[in-house]
Parts: sequence; C-alpha cells; structure tokens
Amino acid sequence: MCGFEVRILPKMRTMGGEQFSLKDAVWNLTNEQTKERTAQAFLRVSDEGVQQFNNRIRQVLMSSGSTTFSKIVNKWNTALIGLMTYYREAVIHTNELLDALVKAENKIQTRVKIGLNSKMPSRFPPVVFYTPKELGGLGMLSMGHVLIPQSDLRWSTQTDVGVTHFLAGMSHEKDQLIPNLYRYLQPWEAEFMDSARVWSEYSMKRKEANAQNRRLTLEDLEDSWDRGIPRINTLFQKGRHTLAYDRGWCVRTDWKQYQLLKHNPFWWTSQRHDGKLWQLNNYRVDVIAALGGVEGILEHTLFKGTYFPTCEGLFWEKASGFEESMRYKKLTNAQCSGLNQIPNRRFTLWWSPTINRANVYVGFQVQLDLTGIFM
Repeated sequence: MCGFEVRILPKMRTMGGEQFSLKDAVWNLTNEQTKERTAQAFLRVSDEGVQQFNNRIRQVLMSSGSTTFSKIVNKWNTALIGLMTYYREAVIHTNELLDALVKAENKIQTRVKIGLNSKMPSRFPPVVFYTPKELGGLGMLSMGHVLIPQSDLRWSTQTDVGVTHFLAGMSHEKDQLIPNLYRYLQPWEAEFMDSARVWSEYSMKRKEANAQNRRLTLEDLEDSWDRGIPRINTLFQKGRHTLAYDRGWCVRTDWKQYQLLKHNPFWWTSQRHDGKLWQLNNYRVDVIAALGGVEGILEHTLFKGTYFPTCEGLFWEKASGFEESMRYKKLTNAQCSGLNQIPNRRFTLWWSPTINRANVYVGFQVQLDLTGIFM
C-alpha cells in the first residue's frame, strides 16, 4: 500500500498469546469514540519500495559521468531525505532496506573516490564526505553507521574543541558514530499525535482571540509554529487564501511522474500545503561535533595555509565569477566537463593534506594543475 507493508494485529488475537508491542514502527490503532486501543499495525517498507530506492541510486550513479562531486552527493541527500521522511519508522524494521542504504552510501562515496583515482580508505576518512559544505566538505547525510577511525580523532583531543555537546542523546564513546538521519525525524505516529494536540490547541486559541476581538499573533503560536500536519505556519504564508482552491493537488503531484521525466522524491507532499515536515539543523550541529568540532575538521584541510583568522571567510557555496559567467554560454562537451572539474579540483586542493597522507599502493605521481601539490 503506497510502498508500505502493513500487518494488523487485532486485540482479539492477543488472547491467543500474541503480545502487543511497544516498538517503533508499530502504530496503536484506537477507537475514536472510546479511545480504546483495538489493534496494532506493524509497518515495514515493501519490496517494491526498496527496489525503487535501489533504482534511484543506480540512476544517480549511471548519470554521474563527469559531474561535480557535490552534485552527486546532493542527489544522494535528496534521495535519502525523500526516502526517510516518507517511510520514517518503517525503515528501521526493514532489514533489506537498511542493507541497501549502507551499500548505496558506500557506492556514492566510491564514485567520488574513483573521480580522484584512488579508493584507499585511509585517504578518505569520513570527515571528507560528511563535513558540511561551508567547511569545504560534501555535506553528505548518513544512514549507514560509519565508524570514525581512531587516527582521525587525535586532532580533536589535541586542539581545544568548541563543540563538545551532543543533541538528541548521542553516545560519546571513542569510536564515535556519524549521526544517523533517522534520529532527527519524528516518527509518523508521534507526528500524528502531536498534530492532533497542536491543532486542537490552535482552535482553542483562535476562539479565545475571537472572543477578545483580537488577531492571533506569532507569540500565541510560538511553541506550535513548526508542528502539526499540515504545519501551523502554513496558515500564515503569503498565498494562503488560494490554497483552499488548489483542490486535488496531491493526486496532481503524484501524476506528474507520467508527464515529467524528472524524478521527484517529494511526490507525496507540498511545502505550500503541508509546510516543511523535517528539520535537520540539529543534524548539522551533531555531525560537526562527531567529527571533532570545527577545529578538528579544519586540521584535515589546507585551512592553516590560508592564514585566515576564522573559517567564516571561506565561501564554498558560491562558485567563482568565472564559472558563473561560463555557465550560460554555449559550450562544447569538452568545455562543459572542464568546467565541472573546477569545483572538484578546489575540493581536492582543500582536502589535499588528508587525501595525500598515505603512501600509494601503485600508480603514477601526478601534479594538481596550477599547484605545487603532487598526488
């Protein structure tokens, strides 16, 4: 059913010895009138859903001929957020999908490594992939548990690390895991319960405001602003009056797959109608902390060679003026792939202390263009 497999266990059958479960991915179905729990629904992702994800990753890998590394990783991030925000708790109880996620994440990383002509693990510690873009990394999101090698944490113990706290209850052992995206998404069941509460609160506040002949303000709704399905803040957006007339938007969005070739991982939602159903700010904070804080990350890069006082002056997101001006001209294929190499070269140069730190198994020494760096 829409990519989910659902097994329903009615209360009747629990007499025969089957127990109600308290795990994630098990929804309690309650009678609306009596509020009695009458059954439980066990969720998992259907084989078809797993296959769709695998196909999408294969498509990303096949179409990433001479693309920039950050574009490949962006496609992975979009596919992963699309999958995780749709299935949520069902993913955790679908072992085939968890395996597929680990394999897919490895494949995406291997694709980047092949672009640099080396697959040695010691050259590509997790910090290269998972560091946020503003520190020069690829900003990759993770669903496969990646252990950070010990040799990379030595920097975070030497330098005075700014961020040492962890949100969302991450364990703080030596073999620190990269945070798992799932932990930063509320399970659907919790979302539904939260939504019912928030919207009933809203209607009460609305009545109260009407009785006092005043308008609802942001202060009244501050704690529930980013909650509910649809989110409360959708009531206060610019074109809210037209939303009521936008009937059948859900079906229309889904059916676009038959008229547009572009894959849309968010076919099931619309930001204007539902609001943003996920919030990953905490994830970024935790990734930086898990990689040894900003200082620990910068120890792997050429940051010290730039003599910048802080890393805030290094703009990675903005492409240089030359790249921007060339983008809109008519270019030959060779020129296009040449343009794609610029961000890749910049990435390689920035992480060269890390990528270059191991002896090569076999291969020729090459010089990075316009630099004194040999690989």
